[in-house]
Amino acid sequence: MTALAHVLGEAGPGVHVWHSQRTLSRIRAEAEEIGWRCVVVDGPAATDKASFLDECERAYRFPDYFGHNWDALADCLFDLSWLPPPEVGTGAGILTVFEHGDAFARADLDAYDMALEIWQEAAEAWRRIGVPFTVLLRPEA
Repeated sequence: MTALAHVLGEAGPGVHVWHSQRTLSRIRAEAEEIGWRCVVVDGPAATDKASFLDECERAYRFPDYFGHNWDALADCLFDLSWLPPPEVGTGAGILTVFEHGDAFARADLDAYDMALEIWQEAAEAWRRIGVPFTVLLRPEA
């Protein structure tokens, strides 16, 4: 079992703070090794609602019809059909690493809280179809 698999097993689906010194390349490699889809959202690029939505659009490769609002974010996160899906029934899931999102939280706490709420709702929606959806918040060291 990889170290990441252990973390994901312990944390379970949902949104969790994760203090780790692993490089993003190592995280991506471990996720691939266990069959998880890994998306990295660059926190320093997200300083307000608009830039957070732009960063999610880039990271998740949202389709052109993405509407750049909270409802559109939720709709796209509940779908993700354009990403290669993890194999259902294997325990593999969808991992989002929100890298250094502290600046976003400090700059616009209401928008940050809304983002976390939408991620949590996405985790619940994916859980209902048997796919773990986990967001690991990696704060600045």
